[in-house]
Amino acid sequence: MLVDEKTRKALDIKNLLLPPGLPITRVEVEDYTDSTGEPSLRVLVVLDESVDVERVTGEAVGDLKMAISDSLIKHGVTLFPYIFLAKPSELAETDED
Repeated sequence: MLVDEKTRKALDIKNLLLPPGLPITRVEVEDYTDSTGEPSLRVLVVLDESVDVERVTGEAVGDLKMAISDSLIKHGVTLFPYIFLAKPSELAETDED
């Protein structure tokens, strides 16, 4: 299954109720298959490079994940979202490996 337009619209940062104080530059989504073989979504939330991850609270991350889940449900997307957070520098490190 390819990620469809309603999924992309649900995860557009303009449509998400993002927690204050957690600057996000973009949200990427791709098809994913979980460990049981079920179709799902892999959602990558790219944080601004200035974010001090040591100061990001669990509440802010929980609010972000809830906002993503709520938006998917609101748009009729029933696939489970596996949500990952990273800064651009962290993504660059994995690209080099």
